[in-house]
Amino acid sequence: MRLLLFYFISYFFISPPVPAAQQKQPVVIAASATIPPYVIEKTDSGIQLDIIKAALFEQGVNDIVVIYMSNKRAEQQLHSGKVDILLNYAGKRDADTYPSQPVLSYKNVAVSLKKRDFAIESVNDLNNKSVLGFQHATAYLPPSFAKGVAQFASYEEVVNQRAQIDRLMKEWVDVIVLDERIFHYYNINYSHSLPVNIHAIFPKAPRPAYFNNPLLQQKFDKGLVAIKQSGKYQQLLNVNGHAK
Repeated sequence: MRLLLFYFISYFFISPPVPAAQQKQPVVIAASATIPPYVIEKTDSGIQLDIIKAALFEQGVNDIVVIYMSNKRAEQQLHSGKVDILLNYAGKRDADTYPSQPVLSYKNVAVSLKKRDFAIESVNDLNNKSVLGFQHATAYLPPSFAKGVAQFASYEEVVNQRAQIDRLMKEWVDVIVLDERIFHYYNINYSHSLPVNIHAIFPKAPRPAYFNNPLLQQKFDKGLVAIKQSGKYQQLLNVNGHAK
């Protein structure tokens, strides 16, 4: 009888009430800190982040942590299970990476100064011009761009996209290649901005979120559908799309 009583007390007062493996953990999102208005580290907000959070909230996922790192490191962290969601993925995906439905679409464009009067209707029209792209542009853009780089007068990529606007306005390069929303975000506050031509030579690029857990990915997709049906999705696009 005493032995039975000992086990009874041990079960309720010594054993943990919930196994550690079953305790709720925060959902960790890995994002690059250099892509406003899509991601704004200072406020933990932006178009992509706000949509992803809203879709998760809709499904009852409220404990969310955002950490900022390079895309390459984020991919490694996703594969190792240290983060749950990755915003942008440029590497080769394996069977354990689960893309969601598109969160939104990027619209990459070529931008040149209006006074240069460049006729740019395709990637081939960038031949013999100095071009400045965003980091890993050759991985994200259509294959024709990566193949065409050899024909450019020069080609570089930068992490800081504000520098793209600066170098274009100072006429250090002929053309910059970047997302149109990102261009407007930086250009609207650029003190010496000049008139530009925007050349829509790339197709829209749907951007899903990437998961290492198919159940979380499916839950997210349901939340994404729900916020689209409720109008919350369009509201977030309208507000954040004009963020200064």
